[in-house]
Amino acid sequence: MTQPTTTVPKQVVKMIVAAALMGFAGIMSETAMNVTFPKLSQIFEVSMETLAWVTTIYLLMVAIMMTLSAYLRRRFSERQLFLASVGIFVLGTLVGGTAQTFAILLVARVLQGIAAGIALPLTFNIILEQVPLAKLGTWMGFGSLVVSIAPSIGPTYGGLLVDSLGWRAIFFLTLLLVAVSFFLGITSFEKKEPIDKTAKLDVWQFLLLASALTTSLVVVSELETGQLNVPVLLAFVVSLGLFIWKSLTSKREFLNIRLFAKPVFLLAIIPFVLLQFANIGGNYLIPNYLQLGFGVSSILAGFALLPGSLFAALLNPWFGKLYDERGAKLPLYLGNLLFTISLLVMCLLAHSLGMVLLTIIYVVFSFGRVMAFGNIQTTTIAHLKKEDGPHALALFQMMNQYGGSVGTAVVALISSGQADIKDAFQQTNLLFFSFGLVSFVLFFLMFRTKEYTAPSQPEE
Repeated sequence: MTQPTTTVPKQVVKMIVAAALMGFAGIMSETAMNVTFPKLSQIFEVSMETLAWVTTIYLLMVAIMMTLSAYLRRRFSERQLFLASVGIFVLGTLVGGTAQTFAILLVARVLQGIAAGIALPLTFNIILEQVPLAKLGTWMGFGSLVVSIAPSIGPTYGGLLVDSLGWRAIFFLTLLLVAVSFFLGITSFEKKEPIDKTAKLDVWQFLLLASALTTSLVVVSELETGQLNVPVLLAFVVSLGLFIWKSLTSKREFLNIRLFAKPVFLLAIIPFVLLQFANIGGNYLIPNYLQLGFGVSSILAGFALLPGSLFAALLNPWFGKLYDERGAKLPLYLGNLLFTISLLVMCLLAHSLGMVLLTIIYVVFSFGRVMAFGNIQTTTIAHLKKEDGPHALALFQMMNQYGGSVGTAVVALISSGQADIKDAFQQTNLLFFSFGLVSFVLFFLMFRTKEYTAPSQPEE
């Protein structure tokens, strides 16, 4: 009997790395801008809360593009998607690096978000479709490494540049990563026919969901004025309602939202989103907390996130291997425990942490969050039907980015309501701590769904 192969071809490895580098470049440049906010506030004469849209609008565009990933996967070849991602990202980077107004800067972030929204699902789709099952956890761990490390390296990268070469260099130097990605991709992605050239997009579903995602963020962002924007709230409710109705009645493939009716999926995607909410929200707040609360320089404020990010990221493939060998319970429960404990400590010591202690605690935070984060997606997709995999991946990645954008908006809202950045930091970490407690309950219930309790499943 022929043994199934466990070797990943070099060409596939190059494809994965090329697509992952594009996603990495986008996410890193996104959080790198967080360190520049105190200076950009003076340059463009806008408030810190308004500047949060530099991050929020990027994540929103990534989330919106994620909704198209199942359609794009069928309609276009992997090579076409990769080259489109590179071209759009380069354009957005050049626009951002030369922006003279805040509005143009936001346009640049939109373009970069579109590019990353193409590259990130492409990375995971290649892994799911071309990596042997025995190596799936390890390579999904590599993919999650990109999503996990880039947001935290960004502030260090931005901090080093903003005080030396200026904030525009954050954009231009990112093109070095794009060049490496392009070289790897152009030599590995083959010219193939799309899966289905005749695939058609349900434009109304796409527009309705994009409207719902956008209006929800506008509502949250405008709460900082102390008022609820009722018209925008109504627009959100109507667009979301119409999207759900259209999704359940349309014959065209878009997003299979029926997956939310499956307990194994719903109980997994909620903690997945909460972890990313805390990650991106924390990465937005921590550099500003150190700069405004303790007078730390931009370089050091960004560096506070680096040790934890690198440590956890380098271990990410090992976390995937741990899943391959031991199942999902150990990495999910242990990871969430470390995540929750670190947030409790940050909450209790919010007024006296300082640079060194915060850096140490952030190592524990990153280690725990990353251990749980990538394996949630892997184990859920592994316990769904094969045909549901691409839709589940699209929903995971969409909600991942949307969770980050909401996290940025909510943290900005909390910060605007507090005169002292240390009070805002304490309240934010208390909120994140509650996320950890909720995730324990959801994991407990997930492991008791029929998909996990069936005798044939290795998790038990």
